[in-house]
Amino acid sequence: MGKHSDILIKKGFIATMDENRTIVPEGDVHIVDDRIVEIGENLKVPDPEYVVDAKHHLVMPGFVNSHTHLQQYFRGVYELMGDFFETNLPLEGYRQPGQMETLGLASCAEFIYGGSTTSMLIYTYPDGYAKAVDEAGNRCIVAGDVEHVSLEKLKHGVFEYLPEKKDAAVKRAKDLYHKWHGKADGKITTLMCPKAPDMTQPDVYLDMKAFADEHGLRVTTHLSQSQREYKQVKKLYGKTPPQHLYDLGIMDDKLTGAHLTYGTAKDFQLIKETGMGILHCHSVESPLIDWIDMGIPVGLGTDDYFHDMLDLIRKQRTGVQARASKAGGYLGMINASRASTRPDFYTMLELATIGGAKTLGVDSEVGSLEVSKKADVITFDLMNPYITPTRDPITSIFLYGTPGDIDNVIVDGRFLKKDKRMTTINLAEALVAAQGTCDEIIDKFFQEHPEQEKVWKAKANQ
Repeated sequence: MGKHSDILIKKGFIATMDENRTIVPEGDVHIVDDRIVEIGENLKVPDPEYVVDAKHHLVMPGFVNSHTHLQQYFRGVYELMGDFFETNLPLEGYRQPGQMETLGLASCAEFIYGGSTTSMLIYTYPDGYAKAVDEAGNRCIVAGDVEHVSLEKLKHGVFEYLPEKKDAAVKRAKDLYHKWHGKADGKITTLMCPKAPDMTQPDVYLDMKAFADEHGLRVTTHLSQSQREYKQVKKLYGKTPPQHLYDLGIMDDKLTGAHLTYGTAKDFQLIKETGMGILHCHSVESPLIDWIDMGIPVGLGTDDYFHDMLDLIRKQRTGVQARASKAGGYLGMINASRASTRPDFYTMLELATIGGAKTLGVDSEVGSLEVSKKADVITFDLMNPYITPTRDPITSIFLYGTPGDIDNVIVDGRFLKKDKRMTTINLAEALVAAQGTCDEIIDKFFQEHPEQEKVWKAKANQ
């Protein structure tokens, strides 16, 4: 891709998210090629190629979005119908590999526009998405998820495991590593993802783990995400899902599990002991404060169809407070008292940046603004009557900021969004193309599921 720009970001309010929680109220960041070379006040840079006037801006590391899926084609359907097994999973069966690059470019635009400079994305057909990332320039850890149940039968509660589906999914996941790991100047890396312990049998977990260990990769999975999963794993193995993975030898500090909505106290103890990380998404019922206090690595992820990290962190903090207020007894008392101030706004932003980077094992390169780290930087324009005046930009961005306030997104020292305009993606073309693909998917789904279309029309008043 050639030499990157020599960029000087000047006079911004810098939240580094480093180990010391360093704040520079009016400071500069100097970027050369793909690295940060200096952070401080009044830096002397003789002739930078590009200067960003960051006065009245918050400057911080880009978000590390630690668990996502390329499923924005659900929008306008799933919010109205809202059944994971009746709508979400069957719709997944209508995607075709050739559609993924079109949807992928729109997803890349969404990540970049909202400041997610690094994302971990799991998808059935990840090759097309990797092509989109190569074009768009964002940083992505990609996995092909491996599940081998009949999605049509699963919506009726029947688990039928399909050997041919398993073999094809395992091949896709491994081929992704061989084709894409380390490509796009290192911005595309891979990991292995057996989807979930109810949808993936033990031999697949062991195979994925062995492949990951052989190639120095990490493993991720969905874990204790639904009552249906919990009951199926109990039925098959007589254990909770985390206990099942622990006994298989899968659980270690190279594993991350998404959701843990139905985790038990014993499950969380096993997670702490093994060093496994939790990828926390939209469930507000989960005990986030307890995970933090236990020292469990936690990253935040937007999951399905709305990749706005600002919306997510606000929702999660509100969820902590609501959960604490409803709990009874001693735990309810202490949690309610501390939830009014914890997690504080800075901690939530840490979980969305350096916390996610640590959980995914990429914190030596991204997640904070530090000398020699990758130049993945976002700036928030504070000149907005909803944000300014303010005594503390971090508080105001947390409470009132939107993706539209992010005016610059830099990845690997390259502008992907500059002065609020996308630079590597023609946004209008990408969105129009994605709309056409989504219409194809949903039209075919409704054609073959007329009862679902009737439900949708009734709720959409169409």
